[in-house]
Amino acid sequence: MRIRPSQIYSYSFCLAALALGGERAGAEELWEKGWQKSAQNPILSLSPKGEFDSHNIFAPAIAKHGGVYYLYYSGGPSGERTGEELINYQLGLATSENGVNFTKHGRPLLPLGERDNFHATPTLLRDPQGNLQLDEDGTWHLFYNGNRPDDVEHATSNDGIHWEKDSQNPIFKKAYAPNLLKVGDDYRMYYIHKPKGDNWQVHLATGPDIYSLKSHPKNPVLTVSQEWEAKHMCYPYVLQDGDTWVMFYVAYWDDNSGIQKTAIGTATSPDGVEWAKYDKNPVLTPIPDSEYESVYNSSQSVIRDGDVYRLFYASRIDLIHKYFAINLATKAAGD
Repeated sequence: MRIRPSQIYSYSFCLAALALGGERAGAEELWEKGWQKSAQNPILSLSPKGEFDSHNIFAPAIAKHGGVYYLYYSGGPSGERTGEELINYQLGLATSENGVNFTKHGRPLLPLGERDNFHATPTLLRDPQGNLQLDEDGTWHLFYNGNRPDDVEHATSNDGIHWEKDSQNPIFKKAYAPNLLKVGDDYRMYYIHKPKGDNWQVHLATGPDIYSLKSHPKNPVLTVSQEWEAKHMCYPYVLQDGDTWVMFYVAYWDDNSGIQKTAIGTATSPDGVEWAKYDKNPVLTPIPDSEYESVYNSSQSVIRDGDVYRLFYASRIDLIHKYFAINLATKAAGD
């Protein structure tokens, strides 16, 4: 599916033209301004009817290894067209030589099980700078939610294509959209906690290995607080730029349109625990009247690719297609 010329939407997010007056600079400013949506969007769309990802596609997780871009995602069919039915998501993979033109591998990466009957929100183990973190023997690590109680599952691979479930699954419980980093000899997992009857929050768990993760005593590390945030934190994605930690996150967005939307914001931290949100959030928003992203920008992942940052995100146009496409925004490193 191609977009109309009128829909090619070039953003200078974070409103650099407003000038930050020297109050915020360096790594904070680097991550907050200048995102530009690709004219090639959507870069990944729904598959034909009958495929596992024919009705929903979201939660991209990007990695570059050996000159190849690996884009993991959640895909699902839908039941009756109510928009509220349960969807048995599975994990998919698409690869690319240039980071824009992707080819799907066409099959789920892992089979569903009796307990892990819902595979969603994949994430790869990364180093603090966002690069793929492999073991010394070349083992890849993939994490994802395995069911609606939000169990965190783990799988390993020696090539990024063929995966095997961890016999010790689940490695953590009640943690939606996990995002894992290896920081020195420790592991950090940022995730969404869903308090009953309250807004969702970003939490942090740490430990010496993935089986020993414990909730951080300063949780929650991020909550709904800005005027644009109508409700619910979601999809934390964290990396380190120099001495500054950067978090991309999603919140439901009140743009006074009367339509439920989401948008992407950022926050920065000196230590990955105490966070300050960017005061010009959100930094990435839907395109009105778009054929592929009119209501949701969501479930993002980011890599630095030479002199360019690539931000992959999912989008949505209605409540029937839960998520409709995966898209790309870029910015020059150092802008």
